Amino acid sequence: MVVENLFQVFINIFVFSNALVLGCLFLIARSKNKKGNVFLGLFLWCIAINLFNDFHIIFSIEEKLGVSLFIVEPFLFTLPFLFFYLLATINKKIENSYYLLFVPGIVHNVLLHSDGLFLTENTVTNYEATICFFGIALIVFAFRILQNHQKKIADFYSDLEYKSLSWLKGIFVLNILIHFLTISTFIFDISYFHIVEYSIDFTALGLTVFMVFWISYNSYSQPEIFKQRLFLAAENNANVGITKLAIPQAYLLEERVQMPIEINENKDEKEPIITESDIQQFDKIKSQIQNQELFTNRNLNLRTLAVSLGVKEKELSRLINECGKVNFYQFINDFRIRKFKQLIQSSEAHYFTLLGLATEAGFSSKSTFYTAFKKLEGMTPKEYEKSIKKSE
Repeated sequence: MVVENLFQVFINIFVFSNALVLGCLFLIARSKNKKGNVFLGLFLWCIAINLFNDFHIIFSIEEKLGVSLFIVEPFLFTLPFLFFYLLATINKKIENSYYLLFVPGIVHNVLLHSDGLFLTENTVTNYEATICFFGIALIVFAFRILQNHQKKIADFYSDLEYKSLSWLKGIFVLNILIHFLTISTFIFDISYFHIVEYSIDFTALGLTVFMVFWISYNSYSQPEIFKQRLFLAAENNANVGITKLAIPQAYLLEERVQMPIEINENKDEKEPIITESDIQQFDKIKSQIQNQELFTNRNLNLRTLAVSLGVKEKELSRLINECGKVNFYQFINDFRIRKFKQLIQSSEAHYFTLLGLATEAGFSSKSTFYTAFKKLEGMTPKEYEKSIKKSE
């Protein structure tokens, strides 16, 4: 078992250092999602501290120094920090009541430092198991918020890549597995089954390792996730193309910067009544988008388009959904695909790659371009290019 212990120690040290450094980077990084990154950094630090607690037990440092190195047990703080990161990232208000999620962790640490003054070891163990079940309930609640967010983003963004936060679902799943493993050690006495105990500990460690590196991988491959909050008002810049008509509207939008978009939440079973005025306004909006080529702004979303057009976000969303019978994602990418089809048939098309032409049309990512094109045209962009060459 010496080799296995040394291997576990090595893994603990390696993951501890990575979680500590990665947490520091999130804490000090400058971004529009500073608040969310702080919560994610604290989440990683909780993992690092938890690994440190296991690490110093293995090495029996306390016995050699004659002092206790235990400061805090962070296990019950990890999920609240991760939950707060989710809320901050999707720009959802953090209710004051949510801070009560940290109370169990605080009480738990007070009990651990009381030297059995208030509760016996068995009672503390039962308490820990109960709190773990509450942790799983919190994850389920977070899942519902995340799924609701994924349903809404197509009504707000024209580029869904990296905005669905699918990677975060993986983190929640890993935490559920870790919690179940922890609960199993509380419910069943496995102290006499060293192989089972070792297997559970090693599996939990493996899941933790994967979780840290999954966050690290996504922060490297998808840095956009960690640089900005979703549902933020866009900054005024040349790419947005705000008209004089839209300037007063921009000031009205500032009052709602911190409010997530609520689109068609209360849908009636009856078909909405579309008036002639709605159709005329919708046609005018489409003409303005087409003539000014507002769709070529790669960072375009419902809010920036509403500012450019000088209309309210809610009204623009209603017109797109009711008159166009599509969501914002489909509405804007239809303009872009038509522009791409024009560009690919132009005399200068051979100077560009397919992705280059898509970028000129306003697409910001390859996956969004291919997905939108295949859904609308029933073929891939490459197949479309071949069909054009055959017809020439």
